[in-house]
Order: sequence, then C-alpha cells, then structure tokens
Amino acid sequence: MLKRISFSRPALTVCAALWTSVAPFATNAQETNANALALSFVPPEIDPVKVCVPREPDIDTVAKWEEWDGQRLPNISPALIKRDVNRLLQIDPDYWGATVQLVITRLEEADPAYAGHNALLARINAYVAAGDYATLNDQQLVAQLAEDGTTHSPRIQNALAEFYRDGIGVERDIDRANALLVEAGFAGNADALLALTKMQLDGDGVPGWDLDPGLAVTMAFGSLVGELDASICDRVTRIAREYHNGEIVAPNTDLAHDWYRFAADLGDSNAAWKVAEYHLQAENFTKDNDLLLHYLTQASDDGLPYAQIALGGMYEAGSLVEQDLDKTLELYRVAATSGLRPGLTRLTLFLESHADRFGEFDIERVRALQALATLDDVPGWVYTRLAKEVYEDKGIWAGQDEAIVYLERAAELGDMDGMIALAEALVARRGDPAEFERAVDLLSYSVSTLGGVLPSQTLHGMFMCQATDSPRVAEAEHWAATQFATDTANLEIAARELTQLDPSENALTVASLQSHALYGRPGALANYLKFLESSPDTDPALLAFWQEYADRYSSVLEALAELEFELAANPQQRLVAFDLLRRQYQRAGSDAALALAQAMLDYEISDEDFNTNEVRALLEQPASRGQGAAMHLLTSLSGSESGGRHVYLQYADVIAANGDFDALLFAVPFVDEQTQKTYLSRAAGIIRCDYKNTMTMAQIYLDIGDQDLAMHWIDVAENLLGDNTWAMIDLAEVKLDLHGTAAAESAMALFETALARGDVNAARGVFDLALDTEAATFDPTRAAELITAALEDPNKENLARFLGRYRRAGEAVQAQIGQQLDMPQVFLASAQTGDIYSMRVYAMYLRETAANGDQLMESTQWLARAAEGGDTTAMAEYGYALAFGIGTEADLPSALQWLEQAAANGSIKAGAITALLDLNGDT
Repeated sequence: MLKRISFSRPALTVCAALWTSVAPFATNAQETNANALALSFVPPEIDPVKVCVPREPDIDTVAKWEEWDGQRLPNISPALIKRDVNRLLQIDPDYWGATVQLVITRLEEADPAYAGHNALLARINAYVAAGDYATLNDQQLVAQLAEDGTTHSPRIQNALAEFYRDGIGVERDIDRANALLVEAGFAGNADALLALTKMQLDGDGVPGWDLDPGLAVTMAFGSLVGELDASICDRVTRIAREYHNGEIVAPNTDLAHDWYRFAADLGDSNAAWKVAEYHLQAENFTKDNDLLLHYLTQASDDGLPYAQIALGGMYEAGSLVEQDLDKTLELYRVAATSGLRPGLTRLTLFLESHADRFGEFDIERVRALQALATLDDVPGWVYTRLAKEVYEDKGIWAGQDEAIVYLERAAELGDMDGMIALAEALVARRGDPAEFERAVDLLSYSVSTLGGVLPSQTLHGMFMCQATDSPRVAEAEHWAATQFATDTANLEIAARELTQLDPSENALTVASLQSHALYGRPGALANYLKFLESSPDTDPALLAFWQEYADRYSSVLEALAELEFELAANPQQRLVAFDLLRRQYQRAGSDAALALAQAMLDYEISDEDFNTNEVRALLEQPASRGQGAAMHLLTSLSGSESGGRHVYLQYADVIAANGDFDALLFAVPFVDEQTQKTYLSRAAGIIRCDYKNTMTMAQIYLDIGDQDLAMHWIDVAENLLGDNTWAMIDLAEVKLDLHGTAAAESAMALFETALARGDVNAARGVFDLALDTEAATFDPTRAAELITAALEDPNKENLARFLGRYRRAGEAVQAQIGQQLDMPQVFLASAQTGDIYSMRVYAMYLRETAANGDQLMESTQWLARAAEGGDTTAMAEYGYALAFGIGTEADLPSALQWLEQAAANGSIKAGAITALLDLNGDT
C-alpha cells in the first residue's frame, strides 16, 4: 500500500529540515486521550523571515470589498483574494454571497487554471456557508463537480467525500464518500489523511485504508508544511491547532506553542498572538516574559486589536513594562479603529477611569460609546452610560424621556445598573402607577436574580417616600429587613470609634466594615481606610491595596475629609481635611466644589488662600449643575433679603432642566402654583428617603399653606425615626408647635422613647409635658421622678433646667411635687454643682420662701456668687438686694454697679430698678 503514497509538490529546504526532526512515536506528549496519538512533530529551525502575508483586520477586508466595483480584482495575489473570500463568508455569508460569486467569476476570467472544478467548488462552498441548499440542489452543482472523476485533484476528492457523506447537494452515499476519501488520502491530501486517521482512532475505520496512523499524520503534517510560500502560515497553524485540540494527536501545549511561534517568525501576526496567549495564560506551560512581550508586540504592531488591548493593559497596569498611560491610550485608540467591541470597550472604559488625566478627550469616549451602540452584540452597560450622557448633556428632567429609551434597552440586555437607573427614572416621573410597579419588579429582579443587594435600600425608599400612596409601611419594612439580613445597611460608626477599634475584640465590626467597603460606597471605604490607617497592626501592603481600590471610586476623599473634620481638635488638624477636599476638587472639579466651599464657610477659612470670592466661585460650579445646596449657600453669601430670588433667577433654567432635590425645593417660593406642584412632585420622586429630607418636604408644604400634605410628610418622617433620638425629639417638638396640647400624648411617647434610649435632652420634653396642666400628659409624679433622676446623675445635667421650669409652674403643681420631694435640698444640690444658673434659681427659691433673716442672707450670698459668675439675671437681683438691703447691708454704689452691668447685658428689670431709684446720679 505504501507504494501508492505520492506528493504533488517537491519537498523544499524547509521540509527537509523538518523531516529530520520527525519522531513519529515519541512519548513526550500529554496522554489525556486514549485514542490520540503520542506523536512529536517539531518545526524546523530557520531564521525568522517575513514570508507570510498577515491577515488584515476584518474592518479593512470589509471596506476593501465594499468599495469593489465588481470589475477589476484588487491588485493582490489570487491566494490572498481567496483568503478574503473565505473570511467574508465567515463574517456574513448571506450579505456577501453575491459578491463572492462575482469574485469567483472574475478569478475564472483571470486564471484559466482556476476555472472549472476549483471555481465550482468555491461556488458550492459559498452556498453551503449561506445555508442555500435549495440553489445548490436546483443547479445540481455538486453533481457537476462529481462528473469526470478521473481528473479530480485530491482536494476536490476530499470535498466530494464530505458532500456525499453528509448528503450536501447529492444523495447521501457513504460508500462513495469513503472511496473518494481514501483516494484523496493516498494522493497525500492532508485533510483526507487526518480525517481517515481520526476515523481509525475512533474505531470507524474505512475499507481500503490501512495506513499506520502515526505515518499518516506525519505525512499530513509534512504536506501542510510543504513549500515556503505566502500561505505556509495558514497551513502550519493547522498543525498547532491539532496539538492544541488533541483530537488526533495527544494534546501538547509545548508543540502547539512552537508551531505557532514558527508561523509567527514567518510573519503571521495571528500566530504571534497565539504565542502571547500561551504565555499570558501559562496553563501547563512554562511562561517566558521576554517571549510574551516580543510576540505580543509583534501582534500589536501588525494591527491585531486583541493584542493591542492586552499590551495596552500591561502599560496601564505597569505589568512587565513601566506604566505609561499615554502609550495605553495610543494602543486602545488603534484597537478601537477596528470598529469591534473589545477595542471600543477598552477605549471607553479607559477614558472613563482616567478622566482626571484625559478629560479633554471626553468627546472621544462618548463617540466610542455611540459606536458600541451600533454593534449587534452591544452589552447593556453601553446603553446605561449613554443614558448618563443624556442626563449630563440635557439634565435629569430635560433629558428624562430620551434617557429612559436607552435605559429600557439596557434593562432588556440584563445590565443591573441600567435596571436600577430605569427604575429610578420611572419612579421620578411619578405618573402611571403601573410604572411604579414595574420599577419595583426591576429592582426586585436585580436583588433576587442578579445578586444585587444595594437596590434593597432603594426599594425601601420607594415604598416609604416615593410612591404616590406612600408610606406603604409593610412593604418598606420588608426591604429594610432584607437590607439588614444581607448586611448591606449602612454601618454608622463615629470617627473616634474607628480609630480605637481593636480587631481582636471587634472582629465582627471590622469584617462588616470591610464588606461594606467592597461595595464601593465612598463612606464605607473611607471608614475602612481610616480604621486601617489607625491600626498599628495593619500590613502596609494591605493598606496600599485598599488605597488603590478606593481610588477607583469617586467621593472617597470627600468622605475621608468628613472623618478628619470630625476628629480635628484645632484648626491645624483641620488642614488635613482641607487637603483631602482640595485633592478631590482637583480630581472631580465641580462635583467636589460644593463640599470644599461648605467646609470653608463652616470653618470660616479666611487666609490668603481662601476668600469670599473664591467660595462664591466654587459654589457657582455646582449651582450651574443644578445642586440646590450650592444655591442656598450662595444666598447666604449675598447677605440681602432678595438674595434668594436673585440666585433663583440666575439658575432658573438649570433647575428646570437638572435641579436636584434641594434645588427644586429652593425654587418653590419663587415660582407659580403649577410649577410648584411640578417641582414638588419631582422632589418627591428623587427624595433620599430619610428623616431630614421628609421633614424638609413637610416644612415646604407648611410654608406654602398646604397643611394636609405637610402632615403627610410628617407621617412619613415618623416611620423613619429608627433609633435616631435627635429625630424623635425634633418630631415631638414639631408636633407640639403645630397642634399644641392636642399632640401632647404623641409627643410624650416620642420623648419617652428617646429618653429610654439614653438621650438626656429628651427628659426636658417629658418634664415640660408632665407639668402642663392643660395637657393629657400632666403628671406631677413623673416630674418628681425626673427631678430625682437628675439629682442622682453625677453631672446633674438637667437639674437646673427642671428647677427653673418648676418655679414657673403654678402653686398647686409645686405643692404636689413638694409633697414628694424635699425641694430646698433639691435646689441646694443644684446650686452646689457650681452652675451659676442653679445658684440663681436656688437663691430665688430661698428669697421667695425665706422664713427668717438667715435664709435671706444665704439667698443673697448665692446671688452674689451667680452674679460674679456672669449670670445677668443674678446681677440684676443681686443689685436689687444691695439697693434695698435684702439679706445684706444696703450698698447703693455697689448696687448701681451691678444694676448698670446687668442693664448693659440686656436686663430690663435692672434698667427699671435703676430708673425707679433714680440711681443715675440724681440720688
């Protein structure tokens, strides 16, 4: 049988060198498939020479043939034209089918050797690629190709074997298929040799074929190497693929790599990329960074987008090469010119991530986004970002409808950020209730299916604040519980506590801090960074990692500055916080201007680096973007009653197009009734659902005279108290201001709850209500209990205030309390704390209840101590005592001195006594 083996081409120098390297039965291959041959077929050692013509990028191939006039073929070799034809059929056989048929016609006209069977096979392959079997059958093209079998080349025989085996264009005929395949195999056709060997190894041997599999594969590989011509790279990479796939020869990563490297050295850029891939992945393979960079650079220089992206990534990260962001941008730009998704994606995300350095190229980023949106396989995040661009360009209100179109597409493609943004946009419109329910479905899906946890907080806010029928308490509490159960609720912890956390004693808290930081929340990241910086046991590498991680997110520096302000004990220490805010401002521009300006005002910075004009300039940036907090600060800087209206008129158009919650409410006093309704509805649609904002809504409605909606928002606020005792006290006071004693019981419940949670300020509200004889909360016994508790408090924080309120109570109320407490001792204990107010209160109590001269004398002594301590009322009363000799010898000059000082401090009584006694010098 061996005598029938023949080759149509003579072996050239490269083949001779290769054949001396053949070891058909070597055993160094990976034995992963019992049916695969353990065969080592190594490439020859030759000097690199650019023989192959690299396959051009698809965009160039498509452009070339789009411009073709259908007449004169491009001035390239027929082999490269045929390669283009095959690639066009892979890209889109339906679109390019007619062009390919015309190219085949022109090739026939130009090359008689191509006419006939070769051209006919090319036409058949084009129809098969397009799935156009009807035309294939109607024109009997395969049958035509099969005629006159004596003149068929091995390539034609191999193709016909496949057609007969699969019944393509002819009736299926396995026997004929096998016969043709055997003929092609004995004629040395590599595809036939490999197909026959595969069938042998799988136990499906073909009659008439008994060639040793190892020899057959060696012959096939030798045939693929063949001549050192322009198409050798296309052939030898087939050998590399066989060693990579392991279907016929056992998988051998080293040999696959070496054959790709052989092709790369002959000029094949795609093979160079494959070599780089082996070193990048380094799976069952020894990585060589020098080879990696060499072949990756070759592939990149030859215009392969994925190689340009990989090399650009190295320059971006500073991996194996020195970091060079300019070089990165250059490579990503070139990759993006391919018009393919990977290059456009990398350019977009790079310019987004490095906006602080390459901000002037933002339009380039937007164009790349828009180009991505035209692709068939566009990812959802592209539409999410396009929606953001609309918001940035036109504003959240002016661009709302256009942005929602993009967000609908993003949600359809499963982008979680897009789903969340769409839900928020639908809620903000506050229109059709069905849109609200759809928003709920989108966010619920992102939580349950896509693993999103942050939307739980949004859902809580939607049900509690933003729904037109809010508060829907049960549903809101469900999502609050979900957030708590998944440990995604914000972890509130004071800055001082962060610096004192002991990981060994607070492991759970530290773990929670880290988990929240991983979510990318600025506040959480700032908290965890501050903890790491303060802990003496922190590994510097760990701190460096988290600092780099935090740099990926905006506003972290701003959150760190807040912590530094909280920790700062003096102006010098606050400079650290200001430095952080300056850095954030340099990075983010107007987005950080508000925080810097607010800090400058809060801490009255007035040195040469900061002045009012600078603050105003800083505020004008966020104000021009629709940030209402900046507008409020600009109003306060104006110093005039009309300042608010002036600021509103300056930014009215901005507010209408892009006003945030604060801006919309800022505008309400200056717009007509219909616009008020619009703005208030918008504000409700985007409100951050917390106590402060809901009470702000309530106050706005009170200001415009809408009591019902004010009470609605107060009701919402009451459901947002949580454990916030300050809010409980504030709400109780608001209720009393609005409804008086009718709200006493509700207010008392709030005060008592806050007091039970340890807020001593709440005790004052309880005490006042307990002494209000017109309220249902009147309870002298409770008042006595509070006085007793204040007495027992080492700091006696509320005692003086309680006694002051006690003195203003009616005699009957005082009597009821006096039955339960030794009030003189209570007043004495208060005075002994050193509090000047308490001294004065005790002194007045003694004066009012004195039964003898000694008690009056003690009263005046306490007044003297209080007056000397700076209490204005005590000054007036002490002057009165000196003037009339109450509890002391009369001393008019001293009395005048104290009374004049008290009058100068604003005491009306002191002035009246002075006038009454005519102590101005007339007496």
